[in-house]
Amino acid sequence: MLNTMVSRSNMNTVTVFTPIFKHFKSLVILILLVLLSGWSLASYASFKLESTTVILNENEGRTSFTIDNISTYPILLVTKLVDLDGKNLSKQILISPPVTRIDAGQSQQVNFVLKKGTTLETEVLLKASFEGVEQVPGNAAVMPIRQEIGFLIQPNAVPQIRTPWQELLFSVSGHNLIIKNPSKHVVRLGPQVILVPNNEVVALDSPYIMPGTTQQFTIKSAPTSVKITPLSRYGFVQAEVTVPVTR
Repeated sequence: MLNTMVSRSNMNTVTVFTPIFKHFKSLVILILLVLLSGWSLASYASFKLESTTVILNENEGRTSFTIDNISTYPILLVTKLVDLDGKNLSKQILISPPVTRIDAGQSQQVNFVLKKGTTLETEVLLKASFEGVEQVPGNAAVMPIRQEIGFLIQPNAVPQIRTPWQELLFSVSGHNLIIKNPSKHVVRLGPQVILVPNNEVVALDSPYIMPGTTQQFTIKSAPTSVKITPLSRYGFVQAEVTVPVTR
């Protein structure tokens, strides 16, 4: 069962972040926030996603993703894609239906279709956002809930591998740790790396490193290796590994 972490925006929206973007806390946090904010549990839309990541293969050109309404009322579901790298690839993917009603206890498939003529040279990671609002009879106050997960596009030209983190290059230049991803794969990692032997902790900017990108962090120690926590394609935590650092 997925853990959950909830934040509340100025628009009175509850957001549930999945492992691609945040590590989940216990469902207890959701309940406590509900009680502290004065909202009842019945005032939240409640729905379950098929998995923690949507994967679209370029050779198939489309994929379907199922959402289950596990609440006692119908919900209005809004689905969106958000770019993480500023390349606007989300505009090349059609969502059908982008807005739909799901009755209580029922399911809905949302289809994602890659526009014809779109070619990809590297894996692409987007964010899929699913926001549901319960349609409660009367004038009861209803707070939307949003779940955000990874949306991975797998190109024809890039073979899928189980350990993309092995292609990362770690180096030190002066007081900077440099992490480079020269590959064509998206590398998903835990929120921090640990420098060995001093056990200095470096917080990463994001739980992913895009293909062909480099990240740089100021450090105090002189590491000979680093410990990282890889995440699977679906954002699940893998066993910690130690990789060498070059100078």
